[in-house]
Amino acid sequence: MLRIFMEHIDIELLQSAPALHMQTVLKTRNLSTNQVVNETSASSTLTPDEMARYLFDPNALSRVLESLDQLEIAILKELVASRGRANSRDLALYFSTIMPATEATLPPVRPSYVQGYNTTSEGVSASHSHGSMRITGTSFSSNGNSPLQYPVAHPHGLFELAVRHLLLLGLLFWGKQTAFVGRDYASGIHDGTLIVPEAVRAAVLQLWGTGGPFITFTNSTLDATADTKYEKTDDSEETEGIRALQRALYLYWSLVASQDDGLSLVNTGLLSRASLRLVIEQVGHRGTQNQGNQGTQTGTRMVGEQIRLETDVPYLLFLRLLLTHLGLLQERNGSIVAVNAEPFFSLPLIERARRCFDIWQNSPFWNEILYLPDVNVRPGPSPFDAAHDEVVHGRQAIVERLEHEQPDEWHSLSSFIARTKLHVPYLLFPRQYGSRTERYMNGSNPYGWDFRLKRGWLTHREGWHMVEGGFIRTAITGPLHWLGVTTLDSEDAPTSFCVPDSSYLLLTDVPPPVKNEVWGRLIVQPNFELVALAPVSEALLIALDRFAERISLEHIAQYRLTKASVTRAIRLGLHSEDIQRTLEQAAGSDIPQNIHYSLAEWERQARRIEIWPDATLLEVDDVALLDNLFVDDTTRSLLRRRIAPKLAEVAPGQLETLQEMLWQRDFLPSVVSAPVRNLTAIEPLAPREIQWQLHDDGLVQPLYAVTDLYLAAELEHFSDFDEPTGWRRITVSSLQRALEQGLTLDTIIRFLNTYCCSTNGNRGVPPSFLIRLKLWGGGYNQQHDIAVEHAPMLRLSPEILADLLADEDIATLLNGEVEQQQRLVRVQPQHLERVLAKLREHGFSVQ
Repeated sequence: MLRIFMEHIDIELLQSAPALHMQTVLKTRNLSTNQVVNETSASSTLTPDEMARYLFDPNALSRVLESLDQLEIAILKELVASRGRANSRDLALYFSTIMPATEATLPPVRPSYVQGYNTTSEGVSASHSHGSMRITGTSFSSNGNSPLQYPVAHPHGLFELAVRHLLLLGLLFWGKQTAFVGRDYASGIHDGTLIVPEAVRAAVLQLWGTGGPFITFTNSTLDATADTKYEKTDDSEETEGIRALQRALYLYWSLVASQDDGLSLVNTGLLSRASLRLVIEQVGHRGTQNQGNQGTQTGTRMVGEQIRLETDVPYLLFLRLLLTHLGLLQERNGSIVAVNAEPFFSLPLIERARRCFDIWQNSPFWNEILYLPDVNVRPGPSPFDAAHDEVVHGRQAIVERLEHEQPDEWHSLSSFIARTKLHVPYLLFPRQYGSRTERYMNGSNPYGWDFRLKRGWLTHREGWHMVEGGFIRTAITGPLHWLGVTTLDSEDAPTSFCVPDSSYLLLTDVPPPVKNEVWGRLIVQPNFELVALAPVSEALLIALDRFAERISLEHIAQYRLTKASVTRAIRLGLHSEDIQRTLEQAAGSDIPQNIHYSLAEWERQARRIEIWPDATLLEVDDVALLDNLFVDDTTRSLLRRRIAPKLAEVAPGQLETLQEMLWQRDFLPSVVSAPVRNLTAIEPLAPREIQWQLHDDGLVQPLYAVTDLYLAAELEHFSDFDEPTGWRRITVSSLQRALEQGLTLDTIIRFLNTYCCSTNGNRGVPPSFLIRLKLWGGGYNQQHDIAVEHAPMLRLSPEILADLLADEDIATLLNGEVEQQQRLVRVQPQHLERVLAKLREHGFSVQ
């Protein structure tokens, strides 16, 4: 049984409708429900409350709703899904995009009491012969950038007739602001707000719910697209877009990691042209279309020679910013450098894709308004400006609308934009910022920008489809496509899109199905070639990049082991055992014997001369004890390698664990620390060239690519690593730490005076930083106060002063003598305030 909702707004709708129209509604519902009501007196005898109980009776509503045809049901359900109200012409536009003209059909013949429907064959014939009987689509071009034209409203149009019938049945009402043409309230041609009463909304939801497509029309164009562009065969093809993004992220990251100094930036924060060429060669230039405020000719695909700025390729800029927000790239000293990415790429594919999607959806690092096609935004954002909160909310609204679309089906971009206008009319521009006609002017929107066409100002209706619609189109064909959420029918000029079923794992919080990811096997050939079969894990590629040279990377990955690549890996801390273990795990079997021998020999040659910082060594008296430790599985992981028959290297961080294991075997090991090189013991300091330039803020900049290793180790005792620059910096905490460890301030200053120079090239500590250094380290005998003396003073010899103090008449007029330990300096009165300000900047306490 349908419940009835007697909302106050329903009563107001009945009161706002003309009495003549309500009389017609009552007559129509009388005949359709076979209820006996006096036709001539019904409207005069029923109050609005009684009329509402009659029109919105559950049984009557149920019978009326079940008698509707497909188009009428679709209109009613779309209005209910749009919170019960929508503009009639916006609704007509949406249905014109989903109803192909070649397959539009006549509505069923209505009883004679429904005005506007003819029961005679002549009447039907006349209606069918009218040109407006077929609803044509909008004038969107293939790229969606042509001016929009709404369908012409005609009394005999399919949509207008369906709306008229719903009005006559009392299922729809016009809003109060509707401008009626003539006196026909029930006409479907008006441009106004259509409202569904609350009782009808409840009945529609209970009868049909909100799920499923509201209307189904066959579309030969989209069907052909679906047949040729998206034929899902297995999970790997279904997640092809998601895998493509992860592969692009890996390629970009690996390129940056392979550059010793990273990728250089220019003053604007964009990649230099040389760095951009490297990225294009490595990653490609997918989506290099001039568009929006950054482009010069919308829809024109650029070739590699035409690309001059990183903003010419939004896809590559998006990848860089996404990698930065993932924590895989960092900006340091005017360059982009790579950070360890193995933890990220070791995650499951869906988990990585979700992280990328969540960052785009909820972070302001990307601004789609910058890439609106055919709209001039002035002054507009820069590529690195944080997006406004309304832009982030707009993305979230688009994602929410995508969740309502059918998966694995093709959808017209024009239809999706038209439907989104019904559900989110205030996308990007909240209602409180002014009327719709002024929202695109700088004083009436939250951005403070002007949105204009090249030919003039935007109207509110045209503007929505150019600005908000352009925003939707940019998001779907840009970031959502790059993230693998949507599939396009064309990369150059897309007109439709598809949301693969796997993408709904990103759009929703539904946990992914638990299943083991299947990766291709690694083939290790005796000729030192490595072949990784598809699908190739990015985590395996990162591991191979450490010790092998990449030959090619397409569906399969080809690498080659060389002496140079293995030597480079050993210098970075790898061992031949680690390389062998990685190859065997990826291959699932033992590697060829010649490769095993070559790895060991290359490591032996590379380690003929080594310097091990912070190493822990284990020395035993009995060779058998060390043999047992390497054989035992519980202790083998605690040791790295055997250096000599009685000497082995302990794995980092495993000293305490190894001690406990030896205690359990009744051995009492003695822990001896290597002697620390005492900086104060060297007098004078060893003569060396100046190694660093010391800035006034404590930043220590190397003068050479490789500094003296011993001096660099000494510098680490009283400095910290500066992450933005990659250099060292002397701070209060680092200086205090050094003093607590036994170093003296004089020793540190002597070291800096010997091996550093100031920014002007003079050897030694800059005077301004020397003052700060002494204040941090208590170098002024803990006397940091400076007093200002304003009283007149006498300058005289000690003998004269003694005699004057003996004279009672003069002694009573003199104050105390100034302490001899301190010094007095003259300051001109006009310079006093400036001197005091400078002293306070250096950290002195001025009284």
